[in-house]
Amino acid sequence: MRYCFDIDGTICYTPDDSSGKPDYFKSQPIPFMKHHINLLYNQGNYIIFLTARGMASGIDWTDHTRSQLNEWGFKYHELFKMFSKPTADIFIDDKGINVEEWKSTCPLSKGIIAGAFDILHPGYIRLFKEAKCHCNHLTVALHEDPSLERNCKLKPIHTLQERKEILNSIQYVDDIITYKYESTFLSYLDKFDMRFLGSDYSDGSYTGKDHPIPIKWISRDHSYSTTHTKNLIFDSILESNN
Repeated sequence: MRYCFDIDGTICYTPDDSSGKPDYFKSQPIPFMKHHINLLYNQGNYIIFLTARGMASGIDWTDHTRSQLNEWGFKYHELFKMFSKPTADIFIDDKGINVEEWKSTCPLSKGIIAGAFDILHPGYIRLFKEAKCHCNHLTVALHEDPSLERNCKLKPIHTLQERKEILNSIQYVDDIITYKYESTFLSYLDKFDMRFLGSDYSDGSYTGKDHPIPIKWISRDHSYSTTHTKNLIFDSILESNN
């Protein structure tokens, strides 16, 4: 793993001088951080330090910072100068925030996507992932049984509770609501800012096409299909029995 650590406020305490600017000459290392960073280093991880020292003043503190790290006993592979960003798997910073946490603090942009989601395949995961790129709260409207109103649809194999349990484990899904009839689903739309549909429905063959809710079309550039998957399972069992 490649770990990138900020310096001031993360691996050391840096007080301000009388003018309110950071006094890098008085920085003191944080023992806990030193111990665990060196532990990561000894375990074979790649350790990077990155600092914004001098970003405002234009002073290059690289040599001073390198001397401090060596004096304090930190083990590391690289010190990146200001105005650059390294490649890393994990960034650790006292002022940082995970992007998903930050998105959750923004005003709600609520999207909804509907379906039976009986046998999940990678196509569904891609659908949820792309939908979440357009909103910070994604609700799945889970159809109890599409075959009740449309004979051409297959009856779900998994129970409603089983499908809810599976959907709840997906990181892109924030909430699940259920519906039995299409009219109930349509009554939900007024509570949302946008609706997501696969591009295969762009011909208008979907319920609620006259509703004014904005629609985000999700590309269906794959061959995954629940019906196809069920057929493959059926063929596999049939072949095994024969």
